[in-house]
Amino acid sequence: MTKLPAPWRVARTRTLVRDKWIDLRADDCVRADGLEIAPYYVLDYPDWVQIVAIDEDENLVVVRQYRHGIGRVTLEIPSGCVDPTDTDPIAAGARELLEETGYASDRMRHIASFCNNPANQTNRIHLILAEKARRISGQSLDESEEIVVELLAVPEARRLALQGKFDHSAQTASLLIALESRDPA
Repeated sequence: MTKLPAPWRVARTRTLVRDKWIDLRADDCVRADGLEIAPYYVLDYPDWVQIVAIDEDENLVVVRQYRHGIGRVTLEIPSGCVDPTDTDPIAAGARELLEETGYASDRMRHIASFCNNPANQTNRIHLILAEKARRISGQSLDESEEIVVELLAVPEARRLALQGKFDHSAQTASLLIALESRDPA
């Protein structure tokens, strides 16, 4: 059996930027063989939730919003940060779904948790499936959010995901994983 790489030793760490949007640190690391890797940049983010919400008519609840990083409006599933006040990922998913879309579901379940980019991000993504979702209110958006809610038939959403039409790779994976995890009707 091949020996697995050992974790790096952190000789020094320093915060470069910390505000409400980003927490960037630089670590000076040393591998087990003595090789120094410095600086190595790490983004400390809170955990995220991504919600695959499907209504009673088998439509996926999607959002469109401007994303400054790529400079255009994107097609996404509802998502957001797990807040310190959230009791668990399902509670965070229910809160984010309601805030971004006005939808709620009594049938929410945690499907999986995984890393977005383990090379330099500390957070995990929690995938939540919300079935029989229904609109119960208007949106309650953060000051910086402008979100349009749309419905896509599940087969159409799956086709678009497989064609790369959703703009966030982790959301595309989440969508396809959640659809595969559904109980056969």
